Amino acid sequence: MTLVEIIRELWRRTILEVDGREWARMTAPLAVRHATGAKRVLFCEAVWMLATAKMESLFAAGLAREGYETHLLLPARNRAVERAFRAVCPLAAVHTIEDRLDASVREAAEADAARVLEGASLEALLGLEVDGFRAGRSALSALVRRLRIGRLDESHRDAALAALARAFAVKRVAQTLIAEVRPDLAVFVERGYTPAGEFFDASVTAGVDTVQWLSAPQSDRLLFKRYRPETRSDHPLALDDATWTAVKVAPFDAAAEAALIDTLAANYNSGAWFNRQQLQVGKRAAGRDEARAALGVVPGRKAAGIFCHILYDATFFYGESLYPDYETWLIETVRHAIANPNLDWLIKVHPVNVWRSKMDGKAMEQLEAAALRRAFGELPAHVRLVPADTALNTWAFFGAIDYGLTVRGTVGMEMPCLGIPTVTAGTGRYSGRGFTIDPATRAEYATVLSTLHEVPPLDAATMSLARRYAHATFELRPVKFAGFKIDYSPRTFGVHERSVDVKVSAAQAEGFHTQADFVRLIRWLTGSRAGDLLMYDIE
Repeated sequence: MTLVEIIRELWRRTILEVDGREWARMTAPLAVRHATGAKRVLFCEAVWMLATAKMESLFAAGLAREGYETHLLLPARNRAVERAFRAVCPLAAVHTIEDRLDASVREAAEADAARVLEGASLEALLGLEVDGFRAGRSALSALVRRLRIGRLDESHRDAALAALARAFAVKRVAQTLIAEVRPDLAVFVERGYTPAGEFFDASVTAGVDTVQWLSAPQSDRLLFKRYRPETRSDHPLALDDATWTAVKVAPFDAAAEAALIDTLAANYNSGAWFNRQQLQVGKRAAGRDEARAALGVVPGRKAAGIFCHILYDATFFYGESLYPDYETWLIETVRHAIANPNLDWLIKVHPVNVWRSKMDGKAMEQLEAAALRRAFGELPAHVRLVPADTALNTWAFFGAIDYGLTVRGTVGMEMPCLGIPTVTAGTGRYSGRGFTIDPATRAEYATVLSTLHEVPPLDAATMSLARRYAHATFELRPVKFAGFKIDYSPRTFGVHERSVDVKVSAAQAEGFHTQADFVRLIRWLTGSRAGDLLMYDIE
């Protein structure tokens, strides 16, 4: 190491040491000092962050009071993470993946991967399932994320072989560890990429009560979802069937619908929606005429918005898709758009490209533009690319279009609330719920796009159905906790591990476990089998 690198590492360790002491001080009233219980919970931090470990330590403390023995899974030993977790659960058992990946496990996994990949296309690997493990999905998702690419081809075969071998090795570790620990409950924050994906599948297939938590669209709230074998491909924002059945018949009048639309508009116009990803920073609101003019929509013509996904993020996790990856979907969708000049087609690059590039420490690449340039060269006048850093916010974009297209993006829940017909190209989120157009095949998808300009706006009943779904997803499921605060803009002191933080005040710590929101969570984790945690019971 150079002198500069040594100084940076010493600084990092010092900051993390101070952070650890501060966390221990603020959570001291919460610490649970017994180790064994009648049941066991495994917190799967296979893709770790210091902030998520802090958060899960709070959940662990609540579960320990209900008789749960605490186990923590990490990819490798990490002093800062273990210290943060053990500040609240001092006797938690810590397990690491790397400690179990010995030479024999790696060699056997490499042999298995070579045998499976021999003669097989990379696209075929997406459907690979072994002993209930979707090894192809998790391995290839991790690979495109690491390489920051939208599509795999034969030039990536060696990298795919290594990724698949890693997945097979982790699969063996996951099966062994789940059998040894025998958890009654497994808690995940990341559950798609290797190595998290293999532990998620191991948990679900073993019949363990399996839960994922994640940040909600509102930065001060969290979402919780329980998975079963038949729902394990569902997106965490998707409503469970039982929740949707109850929501469809619950009271929801015109005033409630209007309030939802006001909330969506306010969240976009204020930048509060997914604010941790800075999606609307520097973007302006605009009326329909102003937005259409800014986007170059020809007066009197209808416009369709093609909402790009991040081409390399969570590419293969959820449901089933008409196309093998988001890049192929984009290219084929634009191909159909070129063939239908009856509409102005606006290709909206996802705004999270800006934030994601900052988080990855990379230059802001618009892979979508490069992919379309390779496929088509110059686009015709009726098809235009709207860059990730466009000055218009997403709500203004909604106001400018008459149709929307996505694979399974969040916008597919929002646009139907405004009467905008929305075409999906994938399941696992909200397709089939009655308010989107869901082609079952590529041929059907092509037919829909060729006549999309003839589709009328959604009727009142369909809009109302979409609004019920959006209300349950965005307002009923996100839970705001009084006992702690998630800080997405803390002082990092130049240390990446502090890019997100969790804070518990002394006043909050004293009554933490008796607060209604936390009690509701622990009851849902321990005494329920409901798929979704809700802020309140549906009447």
